[in-house]
Amino acid sequence: MLPRFINYLNHLPPELTYSVSHAIIRSGITGVPRVGTESPTEVYGIKFRNPIGLGAGIDKDGLLINGLVRSDAGFITIGSVTLRPRVGNPKPRMVKYPGLRAMVNAMGLPSRGFGDFIGRLSRIIDLARRFGVRVIISLAGFSIEELVIMLNGLRGFGIDAVEINISSPTYRGSWLNDTNYLDELLSVIGDFNKPLFVKIPLGTGVDFYRWITERVERYGYGLTIANTLPIKEPRISVGYGGLSGYPIYPLVKTLIRRVRAWGFEGSIIGIGGVFHGWQVAELLKSGANLVGVVTAFAFEGPIVFTRLLRELYAYLSQITL
Repeated sequence: MLPRFINYLNHLPPELTYSVSHAIIRSGITGVPRVGTESPTEVYGIKFRNPIGLGAGIDKDGLLINGLVRSDAGFITIGSVTLRPRVGNPKPRMVKYPGLRAMVNAMGLPSRGFGDFIGRLSRIIDLARRFGVRVIISLAGFSIEELVIMLNGLRGFGIDAVEINISSPTYRGSWLNDTNYLDELLSVIGDFNKPLFVKIPLGTGVDFYRWITERVERYGYGLTIANTLPIKEPRISVGYGGLSGYPIYPLVKTLIRRVRAWGFEGSIIGIGGVFHGWQVAELLKSGANLVGVVTAFAFEGPIVFTRLLRELYAYLSQITL
């Protein structure tokens, strides 16, 4: 019954699918049978019940927590949250490619703003703790000052980690075109008392990847690999967007392997095109510590975590026979 309903949702216009599915998840009525087994993973001294979780971009303001904690996700990434409220780009902002298991979006960083989000954060953390789910907050800022304000606002809350999104197609040029400014950001945020992950983009040159890997290693942060791949899409209002889903998986896996080959020893969250348990295993073997899903969640909903865990356990049991 649930797969048929999900299939029906995926045949609706993307923005309508987005709204209806979010309303269902917010209600907490997800109808997801949990696996009930765990595969604990430790990252920066924090134990995750399993390495598969939700990447940023689905629950932008922490409004879906009621349903997400009842899934098999090992962690939930909320955001990216911006300091001030933003409506994002005009519609249409999403195009799905079901045959490719991919989509392009140019949401434009819509956010209710940090002030609105922080008012719900205590409840979010309490609910996540009750269900054993870890919470990562993704922040997007248009200046160093904005990010510092939000990081300071998070002090004292029991979040598990923070992701700094420097790679949104909406504003990535602010950071990626000026490595001195980016280096200043990385040096300033170092006194935050929780693990930090820097989310990097696809489609950037090797020189930048080597540079950011060395800097992030120096400051003791982790990496989120990777954000979407910028492409042109005339059906989207702004004419371009970020490609996510199955086609970018090889790029993500290759980048993780390169970063490890360059000697990066920090933790890595691998995100991009994961639709199967064997892909989770591949990313973990390539050097990721955690694996996030976004597009697969957009197509399947919270049940995707249950399916991926079952497939991962089955795959690992086969290769160890």
